[in-house]
Amino acid sequence: MRMKLPQELWVVTLSVMKQTVIQISKEVAWAPLGVFIAHAILGRLLGHEPYVDPAMHFLGGAAIAYFIRRAAELIPQWVGTPSSLGFDLIAFGLACFAALFWEFAELFSDIFLDTRIQISARNTLRDLALGVMGATTYLALRFISSKGSKATP
Repeated sequence: MRMKLPQELWVVTLSVMKQTVIQISKEVAWAPLGVFIAHAILGRLLGHEPYVDPAMHFLGGAAIAYFIRRAAELIPQWVGTPSSLGFDLIAFGLACFAALFWEFAELFSDIFLDTRIQISARNTLRDLALGVMGATTYLALRFISSKGSKATP
């Protein structure tokens, strides 16, 4: 049987969620959004292959890892307070998940909208590898830079 929560609790919960989403949007959403916009503009101006698409998948992996790691730090009420390594593992795992589902979205776009985004299986695997490398690079650089400073985003 489901427990019914008082309406006041729902209002407070929704208010906190709204404030949190706004804070995350202001502080960290710029990174993946910037990569997405740059990809759209540069892809149209220069063509997606052979340079823009690989660079954007790499930068996208870094941007999403940054977004997830920093967002997780901003919402301890939802993720708890893991160690720095725990935050890094959350960011890495979810960045890999995001890269995989981005490729699924490209596949579905090709199937249902006849967009022909995915050139080949090799291209798709390259994109996935670049996303993983971007996330790994961001997290490694963050780790290295945190050796000199405790408060590195």
